[in-house]
Amino acid sequence: MITLQQRINAFTRLGYIMKDAASPEPSSAEAEKLRKVMDRQQQHNIWFTPDNVIRSVEAIAKMLEKDKLEKWLEQYKIPYNPVSIKTIAVIMAGNIPLVGFHDFLCTLITGNRILARTSSKDSELIRTVAEILCRINSRFSENIIFTDRILSGYDAIIATGSDNTSRYFEYYFGKKPHIFRKNRNSVAILSKHTDEKDIRSLAIDIFSYYGLGCRNVSKLFIEEGMNINDLSYYWQQWSQLLCHSPYANNYLYNKSLLNINKQEYIDTGFSLLTPGTSLTSPVSVIHYDLFNNMKSLMEELHLQADKIQCIVSENHIAFGQTQFPGPGEYADNTDTLDFIISL
Repeated sequence: MITLQQRINAFTRLGYIMKDAASPEPSSAEAEKLRKVMDRQQQHNIWFTPDNVIRSVEAIAKMLEKDKLEKWLEQYKIPYNPVSIKTIAVIMAGNIPLVGFHDFLCTLITGNRILARTSSKDSELIRTVAEILCRINSRFSENIIFTDRILSGYDAIIATGSDNTSRYFEYYFGKKPHIFRKNRNSVAILSKHTDEKDIRSLAIDIFSYYGLGCRNVSKLFIEEGMNINDLSYYWQQWSQLLCHSPYANNYLYNKSLLNINKQEYIDTGFSLLTPGTSLTSPVSVIHYDLFNNMKSLMEELHLQADKIQCIVSENHIAFGQTQFPGPGEYADNTDTLDFIISL
């Protein structure tokens, strides 16, 4: 049996190793091994460039800082020694590197067992991280199971996918206690008073991971009177995205589509800003709407809360911070830890 403090200590140690692995020159043998795995992820998923893998590993390392873990966990009644261990099946997505890590953390930090089915696009990295955790504390090996088979023998399930796959999840797994996640997108609010530093930082929220994550901003709400054309000037450092051929192909395709349909757009040279009401946008495209009343805008966003993961503004998540969530920031805003504890 692994006590709560031992679990916290193990994940804290894992965070140190991940931080070391993401550094320019890893200093430990464990970190060097992880870095080699990180550097070859693009062989398995064309979108998992070394820079994006490093970004994800760095974000998780920050999440695993001991004070953050302890502050997060003190809000819950987690047994020091669990009386009964539940098996939580977790179906992981594969859109960004280690996207299933938080479910992995929530399951194991509560003293339960994870039965993980990874995406074929993001399998090696999470398995490697699990191996490191088991070397830190060998008793975790009893509570970590990876499988490619049909899931069975579990007490509850957490599955992440699209609006379409959620119907599949409901049909096959809906009789068990569950969390089924659907499509989510993030938005940003730019006022006439938003300063240059915040606009530059916003690019991190938009373009990290090529915009493929639910925490990526895909829709802008811009106050009337602001010069939209200035955005491309502040974001030019991200023009290197075009060096990635799949992204460049999406950019050229979507630009051609906008031209064919004679739709209005602003071309930054590597991304496309176009008026649109949808929160979802294709790779390389950012939708925007104009507003002149903040109260009305917030009422509108409240009505779409079930489709929004993050709101970036002076009064919400800080610009440039969506990709660095704390342990208490949950996908779909559903409290995963509370769900597991309450089983």
